[in-house]
Amino acid sequence: MLKKSLLLVLPFLLTACATPKYTVSPIQAANQDSSITIVKDDATRPVFLDSMQSWCLDSNHQCKTVADGSQPNPEELTLTYVSRWSWDFRTFIADATIKAYKNSMKVGEVEFKAPNALNTSKFGDDRKRIHTMLELLFGKETVSQAQSKIKSGEI
Repeated sequence: MLKKSLLLVLPFLLTACATPKYTVSPIQAANQDSSITIVKDDATRPVFLDSMQSWCLDSNHQCKTVADGSQPNPEELTLTYVSRWSWDFRTFIADATIKAYKNSMKVGEVEFKAPNALNTSKFGDDRKRIHTMLELLFGKETVSQAQSKIKSGEI
């Protein structure tokens, strides 16, 4: 009986563990700035940088982009990013990381992971998920709020 119960419950547990998740160490207010430098990552799909620049416009941040491998001014708030897409009948963000630096120190980081499992919540609006990463990084949203958006299908 226990084995049958476990077999019935196990797929639900595995699916629940495989939902997309955000983790964040937000940028403290003292390190935030309205001017941001973004270091372009040539290996990441262009939609990622486009989404970051769109967020900058929407949130009244003045963002400039510098070439991959550039050494921006260490006194400026600088964002680096990397992302990997996966495919399961369509593409989706499998994992992504945005790191924030200021005065040559890491001052914040946000990660998104969407395991390639049976859970269909891995499919979502990539642009909205990237915007949410930035909202989390700048402390405008909580992880709980972001996870609720995933569960509701909003992002």
